[in-house]
Amino acid sequence: MEIVASRGVRAVTLAAVGEAAGYSRGIVTHQFGSRSGLLDALTLDLQNRFVPPETDDVIELVDAYLEAFETRPLDTRVYAVMWAEAQAGDPDLKEAFEARDARFHATLTGYLSGDEAKGGVLLALLRGVALVRPAEARAQVRALLSSWV
Repeated sequence: MEIVASRGVRAVTLAAVGEAAGYSRGIVTHQFGSRSGLLDALTLDLQNRFVPPETDDVIELVDAYLEAFETRPLDTRVYAVMWAEAQAGDPDLKEAFEARDARFHATLTGYLSGDEAKGGVLLALLRGVALVRPAEARAQVRALLSSWV
């Protein structure tokens, strides 16, 4: 994760991760199989660190999601950088983020009474907010969601 934060996704290689962890490339390759497998595992781990609140209120969910940017800035910054690289065409991130986005879309849709279109719009909105200043956008996102529910 520190490699992504300090040098970007392109710097993530099995050798670089092995070196940073004090292991050989072979151990990292054995554990993850490939760079794609490594990045998939990292994106899944980062996504799993966010635990949605036990509520049916989409505004509370979004507040918790945006609050994570304040309480876990490294995690959320790395995730946002990786997501942006996936959108830019990084082949090792494309499948991982298709799976992560499908899961998050399903979660959001569930909070929006099954409305997949609103779930998709909210997903795109939250990903965009993640790339700018989440704390400053919270009030605007809450106002928009209030008009939906």
